[in-house]
Amino acid sequence: MNQPKYKVIANTLSDKIRSTEWEEGFKIPSEIELATQFSASRMTARKAVDELVLEGLLKRVPSVGTFVSFIQAQSSILEIKNISDEIKARGHKHRMMVLSKLSFEPTGESAFPFNSHVTKVFKVIVIHYENNTPIQLEERYVNADRVPLFLEQDFSKITVNEYLSSISPLTEAEISVEAMMPTQILKHNLKLNDSVPCLKVTRTTISSGYPISYAVLYHPADKFKLTTTINTNNHLRA
Repeated sequence: MNQPKYKVIANTLSDKIRSTEWEEGFKIPSEIELATQFSASRMTARKAVDELVLEGLLKRVPSVGTFVSFIQAQSSILEIKNISDEIKARGHKHRMMVLSKLSFEPTGESAFPFNSHVTKVFKVIVIHYENNTPIQLEERYVNADRVPLFLEQDFSKITVNEYLSSISPLTEAEISVEAMMPTQILKHNLKLNDSVPCLKVTRTTISSGYPISYAVLYHPADKFKLTTTINTNNHLRA
């Protein structure tokens, strides 16, 4: 008995994933490209992709594409929560505003945590809002050699965390947390009163031995609480 066309597509994609021809983080062809390749309708191609998303083999990233999921048997020892998911889980609205995007050649202290082999670093500054309240200012430095299309993304629609996780799933991370009094710029962007301190979270992420990003995250101390849980899968959530 002949299989439905969507099953043929799904099985072909599954074989490429399970054989590691398509590795973790690989961006698969678009639904239009799959439809053309298999002489099928776009709806049929979408049904095939939906099936693999449900199986956990693929992951859709809005406005970016569909990627091969990070296989659980080799999953990261550290899982970083996406701030958008956290806010939506509370039943609130998340939005972002990009303050700046730039690139530079790392020299001296500006190279931290990237080694001397990194030729270019991208930097973005993004404010995250919960409903209409600024809840985080994200200052992110990214290894441009490993994530060359980073600055082409619209970080008012997709979080930096979500994009980087889809491209280079982290396998290690170093995190530090400290309290600090905010600068005038932080007070302005996070709408803080003079007496309110900030919680500063510094995070270095590594994927398969390569440094990917260095993030400095500032939160209003009166509106944010950091929790850490070590679960039975040895995943650290921060």
